[in-house]
Amino acid sequence: MVQWCCRRTEDRAFALQEGPYPPAADRWQTARVMRVLLHGAFLVALMPSLVACEQKLDAEHFQRKAERLYVEANPGFSIRKRRALVTYFVRGDQVVEWDTAPLFAAYQAEGSRSAYFDALSERLVKETEARRRTLSQARSEFIPILKSGTWVRVQDLGAIGPRSKQDQLRPWRRAISDDVFVLLGVPEELLGYRYVSVAEVGEAQDSEDELLKLGHENLRRRVKTATGAVELRNDAGQLRVLDMPNVDGISARILDPEFRAEMLAKFGLGQVGAAIPNRDVLILFEPDDFTTKKPVRARTHELYDARNHPGFRGLLIFDREKVWELEPANPEKPKPAPSE
Repeated sequence: MVQWCCRRTEDRAFALQEGPYPPAADRWQTARVMRVLLHGAFLVALMPSLVACEQKLDAEHFQRKAERLYVEANPGFSIRKRRALVTYFVRGDQVVEWDTAPLFAAYQAEGSRSAYFDALSERLVKETEARRRTLSQARSEFIPILKSGTWVRVQDLGAIGPRSKQDQLRPWRRAISDDVFVLLGVPEELLGYRYVSVAEVGEAQDSEDELLKLGHENLRRRVKTATGAVELRNDAGQLRVLDMPNVDGISARILDPEFRAEMLAKFGLGQVGAAIPNRDVLILFEPDDFTTKKPVRARTHELYDARNHPGFRGLLIFDREKVWELEPANPEKPKPAPSE
């Protein structure tokens, strides 16, 4: 006869029993029973947490959960600011105001929290896909849009992920100068213009040059009937400033050789200055006249700093063949003379 004992307890007491050592099968069965009991006790302890997870969210937490789903469905967007049940998303210079109050009301009436958010996520993805138009679908509508190098670099920094994913987020661009680039914009509901990605241009049947040519044709047709240009002439009747009509994308007209030739003839000059502070603003001026260039520069800085859809904060100049920078976006202020 031998003695056997159970596991020592914390108070170092032993439970002793006289008799033969239990068979292995009995020990295994006992262990299985203990595991089942422990598992059941764990579930009972966890039940309050599981119930809490299914409790309805308040308005603030609902808004933040919905925001995460929106960003997942619309890659590249980030939150600019929020107020009660209204969130402002931004991607580049595209701003979207999203009112989640109706969604919150529907959520409160929903029986299952998880089911509601699953349905909302699916709905947001479908809405994004429905809005999206390819280059082929917008072949007669996409236009060239001018942007500064600063703006382009910010978009590149926001394109996080593997190279294949980055090319789907980064806008395609071609350099016009060191700090000015041309992009392609596809008109889309909600966004105004969606900038075509590097991947899209790479997959297009047309070459980059052919796409740009087609974009200029679309823009030429778009602004052809625009009215409202304002002229400023000197005492001799010579044109000094021409403020073109405010039409979306008009700033990119300076890339069109036909337009440049027309404007050079209109001014009677070999070179003409151009300000493109926003994509719907194009101010042409005599570049060698200080009394003209100074107010145009001030107006350009004001519009660029205050309005949406920024273009270039500096000044450009063009002739029949090309476009280049006349002044940088942020000219250095002259240093004061050293005091004696």
